[in-house]
Amino acid sequence: MDSRNQTYSRQCRFLDETYFITVYDAFIAAFGDYVIPFDLSEQQFRNHIALNAVELKSSVGMIDSEKLVAFTLNGFGLWNGRRTVYDAGTGVLPEFRRRGLGIAMFDVMIPIFKDRGYEQYLLEVITNNKNAVSMYEKLGFGKTRTLSLLELAGEVNFGPDAMIAIELRDIDHPDWELLQTFWDGEPSWQNSVSAIERSRLNKRFVGAFHEGDCLGYIVYSASNGRIAQIAVDPNYRGLGIGSLLLKKLLAEHNGDTAPQVVNIDRSIHEAMTFFENRGFKTKLSQFEMIRAI
Repeated sequence: MDSRNQTYSRQCRFLDETYFITVYDAFIAAFGDYVIPFDLSEQQFRNHIALNAVELKSSVGMIDSEKLVAFTLNGFGLWNGRRTVYDAGTGVLPEFRRRGLGIAMFDVMIPIFKDRGYEQYLLEVITNNKNAVSMYEKLGFGKTRTLSLLELAGEVNFGPDAMIAIELRDIDHPDWELLQTFWDGEPSWQNSVSAIERSRLNKRFVGAFHEGDCLGYIVYSASNGRIAQIAVDPNYRGLGIGSLLLKKLLAEHNGDTAPQVVNIDRSIHEAMTFFENRGFKTKLSQFEMIRAI
């Protein structure tokens, strides 16, 4: 542990892999009454850690009488070219809330991460969680954009069939330089290129090809029907390619939950309209927030 944290060692400490089960149990308890409760298996929790580049040794827990009562899971990487810490989950057990534990953890972490050369802290928080939003604003975080979780409500409206011949096939080695030219905005941290590459074993990556050229693609989890990315070449939109990719997901989805689009930027109006016209509804929204450190 960094020496400057020793003052807080009885309450706030960095964790490690030996805390995995303890952190998992605390995560389930802290988010059990969330707007959308997190009912994750241990393996799904490990997937969450891998997806978000979380390092337990650089994540922090608040200990009370040897019990983990609050935590912040920290992921690390580059965001807009800057060394970034990502809050992949700050939680407090219900009986320990409103005691300033969240602020106390950040007061410990931020100076340490600054000394380690990190430049900014990134997170998302549900827009109607006023207490959490207020806490982050007090800590110096500012809102950058609004992201939404969309969920299919009822039958999907695919629209017309594709107007050109399209072959759907798996993409094993994505040409990200090409695929990013299809984007109208940047994906969130957990849907970024780096996150997708970290979680490829849990993802399906399907491209739409016409005469050998990739004109669109979709990245999703077949197990729960969650779409991480979907994009179509701007020169070929309106031809039914997006709907064809969506059909591919639905043909493979056999989970108990409805298909979802995770953390879509609400300012990307064309994408929002595409999903809304096909029967997806906003389930919740989050503020993406960031602060320099």
